[in-house]
Order: sequence, then structure tokens, then C-alpha cells
Amino acid sequence: MIRPLAVVLSGVVFALSAFVADAAQFRVEGSRLYVSGEMHGDREFERFAAMIRNNPAVKTIVMKDFYGGAVQWGSFTTITKFIRDQKLATEVDGPCVSACALAFLGGVRRSTAPGADPKRSFIGFHGIYNSLGGTHASEFQGTFVNALRRYTGGRMPEAVARKAFSLPRDGFLAFFDARKGKGKNGVSVVLCEHFGRDDGCIGITGIDGLSAGVFTH
Repeated sequence: MIRPLAVVLSGVVFALSAFVADAAQFRVEGSRLYVSGEMHGDREFERFAAMIRNNPAVKTIVMKDFYGGAVQWGSFTTITKFIRDQKLATEVDGPCVSACALAFLGGVRRSTAPGADPKRSFIGFHGIYNSLGGTHASEFQGTFVNALRRYTGGRMPEAVARKAFSLPRDGFLAFFDARKGKGKNGVSVVLCEHFGRDDGCIGITGIDGLSAGVFTH
């Protein structure tokens, strides 16, 4: 059973401090493709896919300070499926939030990047919002829940996925790497109704990123 804690995971409020994101940036270093910033159009997915196709040595996608973006929902499910179909691994280095979180689940192996700061590297899920004033797109709840359960091999509890979908645009259900980013109470999952506020986050017991299938290694 998932129960809230009164004590927030150490370092989370700092880790969830205000985001400043640029347009999507891609760079290849050996077998890794780093993705940062935000995506704001389908052309950026085409750039991403082209870099994979043109660099066959790439085996891992590193989500480095990747904040999702304002593109169609289908574009990010396409990225997730593309990563899975290419049998690529994914790693997190810094925040990976919103649509990035779903893209991260495409990895056949999912972990924290070597050298990443475990106190600020996390996968943050929240609801789907359209571009018209940030209105919650409730019609996508079933698709969202099914995607989280499918890409975690059924390990993400349905109730947890539904809770993530219900969160406001400035809130996240954040999964830290339980092997590296546990708080003092052994908590590695944090529910933030509004990040950046001292009273906006609580630790969650009864689940971690490994048991929920967010991380595999």
C-alpha cells in the first residue's frame, strides 16, 4: 500500500527548483546520444531519428535535463516506440520530466547515467495538457495509463499511473534511482503537487523505481 510520508526525500526540493529549458539539443558521444532541452515540433523527432540512423554505433539515449516540450501526444508515443523498436537503452542525467518520462520508458535497459547526480536525476510523470491554456486533456487518461503499464512490463500499478495522470502541469510523480538516490527514510519516490514549493512534495512508501518498472538496472 502506498502511504505518504511527512518527511520529504532529502534534496528533492532543490532538485525540483525552477526549470529553464532551451530548444531540443542533440549530440553524439561514442555510443551515446544526448538529448536536452525541449521538443517543440515533429521535425525534432525526425532529427532525433535521423541521428540514430546515421550513427549506428549509438546504443544508449541519455536524457540530460530533458523537459518534454509542446508537441502532440502522439509524437512522444512515437519516440517511445521508436526507442523500443531500435532496442536502445535509456539513461537519465538530471530531470527527465513530462513527455520525456514516457520517452525514457522506451529503453530496453533503463538506468541513471554514469556520473549523474542522483539527487537531481529523476523521471517525473504528470498528466497530458493541450496547448490551449494548459488545459488537462482528460481524454488521454486511458492511453497514458496503458502506455505506462505496457512499457514497464505491467509493473507500474494502474493506481499509480492514474495518480500521475491526475497531477497538475507543475506537479510530478518523481522516481529517483532507488540504488543511488534514496532519502534518509529509504524513500525514492516523491509526489509533488507543485514543485518548487516547500510544502509541495511528499515522500511515497511502498514503491520504488525498480519495483514499478521505471528503472531496470
